[in-house]
Amino acid sequence: MVKELYVIADKSRLVVKNFLKELEPMGINIHIVPPAVGDIACLPKEHIHVIFFLGEDINSIILQTILMAKKELDMDLYLIGTPNNLSIEEANLYNSIPSTRFTSFNPDLEKMLSVIEDNDLEKKRVLVVDDEPIILRSVKGWLEDSFEVFLVNSGEMAIEFLDKHPVDLILLDYKMPTMDGPEVLRRIRADERLKKLAVIFLTANNDREMIKTALSYKPEGYILKTMEPADIKKSVKEFFKNRIQTFS
Repeated sequence: MVKELYVIADKSRLVVKNFLKELEPMGINIHIVPPAVGDIACLPKEHIHVIFFLGEDINSIILQTILMAKKELDMDLYLIGTPNNLSIEEANLYNSIPSTRFTSFNPDLEKMLSVIEDNDLEKKRVLVVDDEPIILRSVKGWLEDSFEVFLVNSGEMAIEFLDKHPVDLILLDYKMPTMDGPEVLRRIRADERLKKLAVIFLTANNDREMIKTALSYKPEGYILKTMEPADIKKSVKEFFKNRIQTFS
């Protein structure tokens, strides 16, 4: 259960009042932070969950302050609403902020709290899919001190596993027999329950045309198997730190 939330918002706004009223019976400790540079800069340095209600008066200074806070502090950030009338500079800043985004000003509270609780897990859950046992064992060894790692050796087994077990990220071999990585990704995107699941291709081929083809399937990225183990681990950590999720 979520115990504490920081809410950056103008508490006089009706949508904010309604949101806070919904949270009241849940026993969550709420800290209201005005949407001002000085107040945002004073957020605590320990791990916190920060909800930011976007307003019509949002500007590049506030967006830059939020972006810097996200980079410098140990926070999970949730943006509520859809900003309007942004300049090109402001839109670029907004789109660069790692966060979980709920585009409605009346977000599904149950879904939001579920996402926050998932972010509270000590270790993110990573499913590694590869038909080569040595790759599976190696990746597990490189990641298991920082992540909860699950292994399957085929695309079919990946689909079966995902039907029963939630994960936060899939490291998916691009080239496999019977059901290759693109086909697994296609099935994931076609499944209403799984379509937002993050997928990063694993590939041994760094040919430019092959990479271009892999990215055309719209994964969250790709990792070369030939990279140093420390760099592979760093890539996975950076993904979780910098990802942007959007919920309608």
